[in-house]
Amino acid sequence: MTSATRVIALLLLAACAKKPDAAGALRAGDFLVRLTLDPDPPRAGSNVLHVELMDAQGRPVEGAQLGFESRMPAMGSMPEMKAGGEVEALGGGRYDVAYALAMSGDWMVGLGLDAPGHAHADLRLKVSPPRKGYTVEQAPREGRPQMLELSPERQQLIGVVYARVERRPLTLSLRASGRVELDETRVSEVVLKYDAYVERLFAGQTGQHVRKGERLLTLYGPELLSAEQDYLIALRTRGVPGSEQLARAAEERLRLWNLDEAQLADLRNRGKAEPRVTLHSPVEGTVLEKNVVAGSRAMAGMVLYRIGSLGSVWVIADLFESDAPYVRAGQRAALTLPFAGGASLKGTVQFVYPTVDEKTRSVRARLAFSNQRLSLKPGMFADVRIEVPLGTRLAVPDNALLASGEHRYAFVKRGEGVLQAVEVKVGALGDYDEVLDGLAEGDQVATQATFLLSSEAQLRSALPRWSSP
Repeated sequence: MTSATRVIALLLLAACAKKPDAAGALRAGDFLVRLTLDPDPPRAGSNVLHVELMDAQGRPVEGAQLGFESRMPAMGSMPEMKAGGEVEALGGGRYDVAYALAMSGDWMVGLGLDAPGHAHADLRLKVSPPRKGYTVEQAPREGRPQMLELSPERQQLIGVVYARVERRPLTLSLRASGRVELDETRVSEVVLKYDAYVERLFAGQTGQHVRKGERLLTLYGPELLSAEQDYLIALRTRGVPGSEQLARAAEERLRLWNLDEAQLADLRNRGKAEPRVTLHSPVEGTVLEKNVVAGSRAMAGMVLYRIGSLGSVWVIADLFESDAPYVRAGQRAALTLPFAGGASLKGTVQFVYPTVDEKTRSVRARLAFSNQRLSLKPGMFADVRIEVPLGTRLAVPDNALLASGEHRYAFVKRGEGVLQAVEVKVGALGDYDEVLDGLAEGDQVATQATFLLSSEAQLRSALPRWSSP
C-alpha cells in the first residue's frame, strides 16, 4: 500500500468516527432519539435516563430544552402520583435526566423535546420496575381510532367491569320538592244569606272534625222571622186571589236561604214562625276557618265556616325547566317525607301548569295523593318522584359514562386488552341513559373504574377532548 493510499484510508476512518451512529434511535418529530435506562431494569428510587438527541441526518442537537414527567394513575384508594426530573446537558447532543420512581409498577414517562430550528416533539414511554427496558407508547395516526391498551391483569387490578349496550324499557325518574296543599275541589264554605245574630256554636274550634249534616251553630234572624210569617199568612189565606202566588214566592225565598224540605215541613206543621235556625255542615271534613263567635252579628254574604276534607290532598311540585317535556297528566308519582323514614305514598299527576316561574325557572305540577290516615298536613314539605315511561330505547348504564364539560365518554371494549374512548350523545338520563349516538347495540362498555381509565387515557392522549369544554 502506497503512502497516498494510507492517507486516504486514514481520512475515511476519521470521517466515520466523527459521524454519529443513528441505529436503534427512535423518531420523534424531526428528531432521532436514543434512550438508555440507568439502571436497567429501573428501580423504585433514583434513576437516570440517558438521552442522545440527533437531527434527521444523525447530527447531534445542541442547546435543546427537555421536559420530563412521570405519572402513575390512581388505583383504588391510592391517588395519582406524578413527578418531574432534573435535566443535565453533557454536550455532543447528550443529556441526562435524573428522576425518581416512588414505587414499583407501571409508570408513564413523558419526554418533551424543544430545540432551535426544530418543531416541538413528544415521546411517551412506559417503564415498569422491576421489569427490564421500556415500551414506547405510540401516538395514534391521524384518522385512526385512538385506543387504550391495558392488560387483563391491569384491568382486574383497577376493577374494570363490562356491561352490554342493549335496548330496554326506560323509565325516567324526575325528582322534585313539593308542598302539601288542600284539595280545592273538597273545600266548602258556609255562607249566610241574611243578617242574623249568633246565639250558640256547636263547632267552636278551628281544626275540629265535623260530619256531613252535623250542627254548626244556631242563629237568631229577624229577617228570617219576617219571611216565615209571610209564608204562613200566604198558606192561611188560600182561596184568596193571589195567595197561591204569594205562598210559592215566600217558600222559594226560604229555600234560597237554605231551609231544606224538612225545615219547611216542620214550619207548616207548627204553624208558628221560629226566628232561630240551626245550620248544618254540608260536607264531612275539618273546620279550616271559623269567623264567628257566640253573640256576634253575622252579615249577609259573610263566610261563617270554611270546611275542607283532608282525605285527599294536593302536592305542588317544583320541577326543573328541562323536565317540562316529560311531565304529563296521569303519570304515576311517589311521595316521601324527609322525616318519615322513607315510607312512600302513591299518587298521580293531575295537572301541569302552563307557565314557567321567571325567578326560579321551574315548572309546577299538581299531584293528587290519598290521605286517609291524615298523615299529610297542608304546609308540609315533601320529596316527589314522577315516573315517566319512555318505551324501549337503546341504553347504557349511567355509571359507564364519564362526563367532561358538555361531553360524555364511554370506554368500549375493542378486543382483549384494548379499549377505545368514544364520545356518546345521550338523551334521557337515569339509572340507564338513552344512547342517541356513539354506541351500537351489543357494544361492551366499562361500567366501573371509568375515572381510573380516564387517567390512563389522558396519559396516552386517548381522550383528546378531555380538556375541551
